[in-house]
Amino acid sequence: MPQSDLPERAIRVSDPDRDAVVERLKDRIADGTLSLEEFAERVDRALVARSRGELDALVVDLPAATAAQRSRRSPTHRLLAVMSGAQTKGRWVCGARVSALAVMGGCEIDFRGAEIAASEVHVTAVAVMGGIDIVVPEGIAVSMDGLPVMGGRSMKVKDVPILPGSPRIHVHAYAIMGGVSIRSRARKPEVAASPEPAEPAAAAILPGTVAETVPLDGTVTIMFSDICDYSGITDRLGDERAHELLREHNTILRGLIQEYGGREVKASGDGFMVAFGGAARALRCAIGLQRALSDRNATTDGEPIRVHIGVHAGDVVRDGDDYLGGAVIIASRLVDVAGPDEILVSSVARDLAGGSREFDFEPARTLALKGFAETRNAHPVRWRPGPRLVPDAV
Repeated sequence: MPQSDLPERAIRVSDPDRDAVVERLKDRIADGTLSLEEFAERVDRALVARSRGELDALVVDLPAATAAQRSRRSPTHRLLAVMSGAQTKGRWVCGARVSALAVMGGCEIDFRGAEIAASEVHVTAVAVMGGIDIVVPEGIAVSMDGLPVMGGRSMKVKDVPILPGSPRIHVHAYAIMGGVSIRSRARKPEVAASPEPAEPAAAAILPGTVAETVPLDGTVTIMFSDICDYSGITDRLGDERAHELLREHNTILRGLIQEYGGREVKASGDGFMVAFGGAARALRCAIGLQRALSDRNATTDGEPIRVHIGVHAGDVVRDGDDYLGGAVIIASRLVDVAGPDEILVSSVARDLAGGSREFDFEPARTLALKGFAETRNAHPVRWRPGPRLVPDAV
């Protein structure tokens, strides 16, 4: 069949077509729409795409960049650990400069979820009788220089082709009786050979269970949940005690995900992304989590665990065990602007869940979400301490 008679999505593409898509993706990592890991994953797919449809799928969910986003100021990110721990993980904004100082303590900088607003990032890492660990996705150009004084520095980055258009990370390491290390990790999560027994893994999806109702693609409800001020908790309690609280939170949330028929998509640090086959199920899980943590905080004299939650429903694209698309991005932006103990729900998810008449909502808030030119309405969910909701009520 002549190429002129083929549907546009089936037309084969050339290297200049692939390069043009990579440039578009590069612009969107600069304005914070894509994280470094998302950018790397999409560039991988662009380089092997054969048809116009495969290329279009990589940019269809990306909103048009505004002038304010293109000219946004690049922030400086700072970490300080003095006889304690500090970490930057999950989704975070990274400008042209990052500084980390560890004095008899430890810092961890994970660039896999970073939204990088510069073509080059310079990391100044100073470890004084402490350690700084830097994690990057595979395929990102990394360099290291600096001066160790009775200390050490190391770089263990997998030898794979550098992704075109990706930001470069330069680490200036100064280890004084301490250590600075750089290591790369695969972008796809790996299953540990022997997980820690104290923190059970996410429950398997078994045939006939309620989690089987989560669609593989199409319309899905996405819930993001993050612990409030986890960096501050780590600073106050130290790494070991903070990790105990994280494990306690994870056990509670994973139990609720299974109970209300969700699918844990991924967990990054103190944040979770969960998919549900219906908006009502997602809200029951979100309210259940807030109530469980409220009960837990009321019966302990220790550090409280508080979370903020964002929920949105829309069409998604399944990529292995992950979900992609604008619906995912909107849900992730909602959790960013939600306050402590708050469940912030998009108007779409509110309308879908409203048919059950079991939820109450505050008046809509008009929000400017990062990466979107138009404002969107979102509704806080009214919830109060009480018994858990019935999981089977759809």
